[in-house]
Amino acid sequence: MSFCRSETVDAVSPTDYRILAQIRSASSADIASAISAAREAFPRWAAISPFERANMLQNCAAKMRSQLDAVARTLTLESGKPIGESLFEVGATADVFDYYASLARTRGGRVAPQMTGNATSLVLKEPIGVVGAILPWNFPLLLWAWKAAPALAAGNCLIAKTAPQTMLSLPQLLEPFELPEGVHQVVQGGAAVGEALVCSPGVDKIAFTGSSAIGKRILELCAKDAKRCSVEMSGHDAMIVWDDVDLELAVEAALFAKFTNNGQVCTAAERFFVRDTIIDRFMERLAARMAELRVGDPLDPETDIGPLASATHRNRIVDYCRRARAEGAEILLGGETIDGSGAYFQPTLIRGLGHEALNRLGEVFGPVAPVAPISTFEEGIALANDNRFGLSAHVLVADLGLAMKASRELRAGTVWINNPLPDNLAAPFGGYREAGIGRELGEEGFDAYTESKHVWIEHGMLNQPYWYNSRRQE
Repeated sequence: MSFCRSETVDAVSPTDYRILAQIRSASSADIASAISAAREAFPRWAAISPFERANMLQNCAAKMRSQLDAVARTLTLESGKPIGESLFEVGATADVFDYYASLARTRGGRVAPQMTGNATSLVLKEPIGVVGAILPWNFPLLLWAWKAAPALAAGNCLIAKTAPQTMLSLPQLLEPFELPEGVHQVVQGGAAVGEALVCSPGVDKIAFTGSSAIGKRILELCAKDAKRCSVEMSGHDAMIVWDDVDLELAVEAALFAKFTNNGQVCTAAERFFVRDTIIDRFMERLAARMAELRVGDPLDPETDIGPLASATHRNRIVDYCRRARAEGAEILLGGETIDGSGAYFQPTLIRGLGHEALNRLGEVFGPVAPVAPISTFEEGIALANDNRFGLSAHVLVADLGLAMKASRELRAGTVWINNPLPDNLAAPFGGYREAGIGRELGEEGFDAYTESKHVWIEHGMLNQPYWYNSRRQE
């Protein structure tokens, strides 16, 4: 995609649709300049000692924590997520930088088992080069850190493209950073800017989080040049609720799994499969607790749920409810927009959608909870697996044997048993099937930004028995 002129993009708050700022979108010349600066900086940054890079990343983490309140407020204003969730995101972003700073000090490679007594094989982990990171709007800081921290720790330079819905918090977070020129840059804009990064021969790897449609387009473009690429795409994750759990705790877990960030989480529970012996009681209690959730100003610490990310996204949720009704769904609670300014929508509970209808309707990515009955645990696992995506799965069950069965048989990148959505920085995150390719976090997340080089060192020049002259002497 070619373009020349830059445009001005409005940063609009979903709480009341006011314009927070006007941001200049990057032009093709801006992108070329950023790539040139990154390529110039790369050899110097890669040559820096991993211990020195680690110290710089830990300093970045400290800078993040020093401005936690201010950045969290900006994040809430531009995204609509409650202030408590924004504070958590900024803090967790700093934690990611600390984790990869520590990993940079220890993950330089390994010595492979030697094939002969007179040689040593080294496996070196080397940076790839210039990374283009295309970021989502739902966790614009945390999911930036999942890419930026390991990429920088490994010795790469990075150019981050923010989502048009959340253009303000990342530049604010980066303002006090003390990194060498060209090592980390931000470009703003829409699809044209992202595609320019993907297609540039000066970008060696693309890291993307976002929708399945865009992720597949990026994979297609990267394949043309065999460009390194990792993509985390859509999810349509299931929660299995078995009949041996504490019902009150199960409802609280379901609330958190569904309504964190207003359901705008790629790993949110989107298909609830509940044992038929408890489904009536479960839904009755869930409806009561949903009605108690406080929807309102996301800057108010008492608010549980703020607006959706934009009016456009709210319209998608309206359409989802319309299509659900056409499929025979009964909306037991909610299902409507909330009057007044802002992209607000009622927490919504749905019953009556079959498994095939749920799959046809696809990813919700909003505050809508469809619940369906299952009669056996095996049925729940089978329905959870019968989906195009396999990002994560949630299971609420007391029986340890069933918990282990679920952990083995669920075809998803993460399986949460009895506690939905926690991240472990030392464990990999990513999906099966159309949920994505590659992993973030953990050692796998670091290795995703390295090339593995094998170096064979012979301990002196010796005549080898398989060389031509040796064969003739025989």
